[in-house]
Amino acid sequence: MQMRKLTLLGGAFFVASISLPTMASASPDLPVRFFNTIPDVCFQAARGKPPTPENAESLGLEIASDVPATVRAHFSRVPSWFRLKSQPKEVLVGIGDSPGACHVVLADTSETVEVRTKVAYLLKAGGFQMIQENTTPGSDVDMLFVSKAPDGYMLVSLQAPRQVVRHGIGDQGAVHVKLMPTAMFESMRQKR
Repeated sequence: MQMRKLTLLGGAFFVASISLPTMASASPDLPVRFFNTIPDVCFQAARGKPPTPENAESLGLEIASDVPATVRAHFSRVPSWFRLKSQPKEVLVGIGDSPGACHVVLADTSETVEVRTKVAYLLKAGGFQMIQENTTPGSDVDMLFVSKAPDGYMLVSLQAPRQVVRHGIGDQGAVHVKLMPTAMFESMRQKR
């Protein structure tokens, strides 16, 4: 069993010890592994250091040569895809559709609700504030979280169906990460 410390943002030191045993895909650790991809990969990508073929291994990623058709269709503007080595079937990382954008996509699993719930919980526990939530019955979950960082505001959008779709085949939800400059974020907040 491997113990690991996770720092969400350089200046806001939230540290959580999380036990990550090595298990086969669709493991009970899928929600935590999915979540850990957000700070481990996307926070760096948002700061201009995206995963590349050269550094993928050090990030626990591998190049994804095949991506589920529904993922390609829903994320058609994303040119580069990686798979999380510890959950290669279920966790994909897409980059390159715009500077600093990073997408963590949940695919080919029936653990949609568990992952969505755990990610929202861990973001809140890590100091992120939910500033928007779609509560329309029958629609997908759409939550926007924000946290002040030393270099701006880290925005995390969590979008997922309320229940498993297509019997767990294809994309089952995603997290989108972007770093927004302080002035731009504060201007956006004032317009609300």
